Amino acid sequence: MSFSSINIQGNIVSSEILDKIRSEEKFKHQTPEAFGLSRSASLRDEIGMAWSIMRTHWQAYKRRLENLPQGDTGTSLTREKLIVPLLTELGYVMGLQRAQLINGKSYNISHGATNIDNYPIHIMGYNDNLDKRRDTGGQKVSPHALVQEYLNNTEHLYALVTNGRHLRLLRDATRLVRMSYLEFDLERMFEEELYADFSLLFRVLHATRMPQKMEAGAEAVIEYYHQESMASGTRIRTKLSEAVEISIKTLANGFLEHPKNTDLVALLDNNQLNASNYYTHQLRLIYRILFLIVLEERKLIFPEELTADQQRFREIYFKYYSIERLRKLTENKVYIDADKYDLWESLKTTFLLFENQEYGNKIGIKPLGSGLFASNALGTLKEQFLSNGNLIEVLKRLTTFVNEQNQLVRVNYSDLDVEEFGSVYEGLLEYDPVLTKIEHQYHFSFVTGDGRSSSGSHYTPEELVKPLIKHSLEYIIADKLKETNPEEALLSITVCDVACGSGHILLSAARKIAAELASIREGAEQPSPAFYRAAIRDVIKNCIYGVDLNPLAVELCKVALWLEAHEPGQPMNFLDHHIKCGNAIVGLAHFEELEKGIASEAFKTLPGDEKEIATAFRNRNNLEIKTTGQLTTYNVEQADESLRGLQKDFQDFVRLPEDTPAQIAKKEAAYHTLTTGKKWFRLKQIADLQVAQFFIPKTDLNKDKLTTQSQYMNYLKSGAQILDRGAAMAVSIDKRFFHWFLEFPQVFQNGGFDCILGNPPYLGDKKLKKAYGDQFIEFVKQRFTDVGANDLVVYFFNRIFNLINSKNSFMALLSTDSISEGDLRIGALSKLITDNSKINFAVKSTPWPQVKQILIFL
Repeated sequence: MSFSSINIQGNIVSSEILDKIRSEEKFKHQTPEAFGLSRSASLRDEIGMAWSIMRTHWQAYKRRLENLPQGDTGTSLTREKLIVPLLTELGYVMGLQRAQLINGKSYNISHGATNIDNYPIHIMGYNDNLDKRRDTGGQKVSPHALVQEYLNNTEHLYALVTNGRHLRLLRDATRLVRMSYLEFDLERMFEEELYADFSLLFRVLHATRMPQKMEAGAEAVIEYYHQESMASGTRIRTKLSEAVEISIKTLANGFLEHPKNTDLVALLDNNQLNASNYYTHQLRLIYRILFLIVLEERKLIFPEELTADQQRFREIYFKYYSIERLRKLTENKVYIDADKYDLWESLKTTFLLFENQEYGNKIGIKPLGSGLFASNALGTLKEQFLSNGNLIEVLKRLTTFVNEQNQLVRVNYSDLDVEEFGSVYEGLLEYDPVLTKIEHQYHFSFVTGDGRSSSGSHYTPEELVKPLIKHSLEYIIADKLKETNPEEALLSITVCDVACGSGHILLSAARKIAAELASIREGAEQPSPAFYRAAIRDVIKNCIYGVDLNPLAVELCKVALWLEAHEPGQPMNFLDHHIKCGNAIVGLAHFEELEKGIASEAFKTLPGDEKEIATAFRNRNNLEIKTTGQLTTYNVEQADESLRGLQKDFQDFVRLPEDTPAQIAKKEAAYHTLTTGKKWFRLKQIADLQVAQFFIPKTDLNKDKLTTQSQYMNYLKSGAQILDRGAAMAVSIDKRFFHWFLEFPQVFQNGGFDCILGNPPYLGDKKLKKAYGDQFIEFVKQRFTDVGANDLVVYFFNRIFNLINSKNSFMALLSTDSISEGDLRIGALSKLITDNSKINFAVKSTPWPQVKQILIFL
């Protein structure tokens, strides 16, 4: 969609549908009769006449604004001289309305369309802000929030709100978790004479598009377009996934094939760069491009209200540096020399604006800080060359797709939900990157891999996320709202997704908390976009945690959260201490588990082990457990002191500000110091040592690498140097051990998380052993001995119980179709339910009646 005065937020009407309305004369409900005209009438002529009339009204309105007294909002002028004439041209019969009392609250919606059942229309003044309440007088909430609340509390499905500069269409969305509206910039439309935009406004907002009766919303033309928009989202997800896959290969091979990139070839020849790292750099490059496209299309590069200098900077950015500038070149390839590389150099300059404050400040752009826009995020790619042809091909694939009518349609990222990027993650998990060398030329490709099965990953659709939030987080929010300081209480909530994937569930949780937080701050049931954006940033910074086994998922999850939380002029939140890569199942939950020592089950003979070695170590460990147990209780005071010191250090770290790139860099450095420091590192070594015994093969070659109870307890209580840590470290890195009390000390010093959400990485029956190995099964069995080796589901439930704060024991987990009946032992699950009666489950329906009965009972 290329309408510069139209802004889509949320999914009321998608850009694809707007394009269809514009370009397809025969698109449904776009005939003259559908607008109440005769069959022989010309809809184009009707729109042209309305345009001519409204241009005259706008010029007169602007002249009168110049003489508006200081302090006057211009409400009467805006109503009488602009909006009422405009809406009259659109078929509305306007009538003033009195304030309405609904559920004890007054709603002063200024107008109603008397010809369509008092359809709500709220008209404010030119000097009013739709997203902010007036400093003095008027409603206590913003105009946007007032109208959204009104819709949510009445049977009206749609409404309009305007200040003469912007005209918004809102839809009923009770307790929104994301702002949603379709906005037309009237000032820009008339000042720049954007007739095509006005034509679309006429075709979308005409009175015949709206519900003709309050209770007939489902039959309205605009509701039909809304439902079509929802369906188009699924198609875009599929196309985007394909586009990213092809774009990665195009970029990767474009760099490899460029004759100037001899140093890149040398890195590969010398094994200083492998396929996995090279792939990661391509993916980050794609993420960067998509990130900036979203910011540009959502108008988040510069603040909403611009000074004269900022307006000039904005024009410079979009004319010379923007991704949009490069995207437009995909439509005019005739002007591009495909063999040159000036466009790639230009794109690197654009990246530099968001990386380096020295350059960004020159045109009023604040750097985005570390993470995705760190100076080293793209690795060696910044020193390489890329032809214009390759870059243009990538931009074309990422920003357009061919629809069912074989038409080229632009993807409008402003109305694409952030979680749609999860579909990209899902598609890429099917593949492993491969670099092959034929003669003297490297080639990058994908092969079908086991990324999805080895990590148990799957994308969770929205219809399954909603019950998770409803059956878990809402309870906690309700309790927090009862506290003396509800704002502080909401920001104290800790929510974790133990298999976060691309962040879909975490985004929904963050939005839910942010909607409540913004509502409190603004004093409005339905907060305005400005309050909501500030709230979502604070919630992601304070409340949201995630873990995933797949590094690709962790990167994408951070990108999704950064996009959702971005405010113009603000750097990206530091998220390394909140979103982490690791195996949520393999590792220790609490510090107290260190005292359990080495389990003799770790030395059970498994395939690949030598029986004599395994048996000898098992017997030795049993004897040491028995002997030391008779002597005394283990004294772990030194380790305990290290933990307390670490927790205090983390408290200080969390309080560090992150409002500027310099502060982000300082926080990143502080975090690195913490997680490589003596206190943290030693505790991790000891925890790794305990778990690693399950995974180190029991062979003669490994005899010196195994650790039994006596030696382990010596390390734990004495502070002695850990001599046999090498093998444990290697296994820990390979299996991604995750020790919760160390990874999130700021949470576990308060007892754990308030809420666990997730769609866990379940696998059925013997798939577990194939995917994770015999050692993993034995570790699971030892941690939860009441069930069989294949009961990962039940183990996962038990595992999560240990991560929850006992004062707020709420959780929600989804089961998936991949679970077999053998994965879920009814008796074991019943025992867990009995022991943890406060826990709330939201589980996708299964074919097992007994399970459904248990879950319904909860």
